[in-house]
Amino acid sequence: MNTEKTRKFNGKKAALLAVAAVVAVIMSATLILAACEPIPADPLMADETYMSGHDTKPAFDGYYSAQVTEVLESQTLDNATKAAYLWALASYNFGQADQFAMFQNKVGDTVLKGNKGTMAYQQYYKEKRHDGDYKGEKYHYTIKHIYDSNFDSTVEGILESARMRFVANTGELQGLYRFEVNGDGKEVTTFTGKKLLGEDLLDTSWRVGDDFGGNGEEIWKKTLDSAKNTMSLDEVIAAIKADIQNCNVDDRLIQGNINTLADGVVSDATIDKAEDGDYYTVTMSFDLEKLNADSRSIEFLNNDNSAKDMQWDKLAVTFEIWSNGLFKSYSIDETWTGEVGKAIIWFEGSASATNHVYFSYTDEDCSMDRELAYLAEFIDKGGAENEALK
Repeated sequence: MNTEKTRKFNGKKAALLAVAAVVAVIMSATLILAACEPIPADPLMADETYMSGHDTKPAFDGYYSAQVTEVLESQTLDNATKAAYLWALASYNFGQADQFAMFQNKVGDTVLKGNKGTMAYQQYYKEKRHDGDYKGEKYHYTIKHIYDSNFDSTVEGILESARMRFVANTGELQGLYRFEVNGDGKEVTTFTGKKLLGEDLLDTSWRVGDDFGGNGEEIWKKTLDSAKNTMSLDEVIAAIKADIQNCNVDDRLIQGNINTLADGVVSDATIDKAEDGDYYTVTMSFDLEKLNADSRSIEFLNNDNSAKDMQWDKLAVTFEIWSNGLFKSYSIDETWTGEVGKAIIWFEGSASATNHVYFSYTDEDCSMDRELAYLAEFIDKGGAENEALK
């Protein structure tokens, strides 16, 4: 073969090999993308039929019910101290409840870098705790949604999210089953037009999470060994004070990020007994200078808002507590300033929000039957392995 023809042949061969290599890369990428295609799901979300037992007194007492009764009947404690103690005791009773269902709706205006938007944060959460051979179960989702906003896409990406976590320990359903928002939350998260306990409900589009079917956990009561309920009120309060100071920030039991047991934080309060005597309504006013000087309250506030250097500018709390020591509801009106962001991206900002939280302890509201039935059916149809769902 002459040299010129050999060069042309080798050139064509090289070109064909190059094309083949490109095709192989494209095919591989296509296969990878296909394999990573999100798997849609439609897990159950709270609707207007949920939390029907909100106004039903719990059938079981809070762990520190005796201490709550002592506070309510005290002739020596002032109302500010009573309210501070009741908030802390109810928070720790919540941690040790046999079961609960909770619905939270938090809505407020946020200002970042001179731009403004409204954020809705919604949470539905229920647990049945470990009991004998039963390992307990947890169903929990959170949604953050920005609307009426002129934020840029970077800020919205930081603020918008949705995640669902289902820990199952029944029959063949053993493990963690996570779902994530399927798509851009700004596009797929919307208000349903329905209400639960007077709050506008959010809906979103879900997909199977990366750790769907991963290792689960046992759902235990969050006990405080240093504060047995046989101890005196003073001993229990001292132990809770110590726990607030020493607990891991992610494991805190005190609600609302407010360490009411810090000296002088609660400046005034009113306590009113319901006509049927089953629960009390408590309002709290705060000394903001002392509250903002309490390092743990600020640490909790920073953690809860993915923020830093936060300070309250306004705070008012009203809560309802059952006579047996468990929260019925609470509402927090607050305004704060600080820096919000992730990693190395932080924006100075402020927010004013109203936070409503509702509790139920009835068997019907705490049942996992519907969620377990959905999960079993989803997996039975193929779940994360069903190509038809991809």
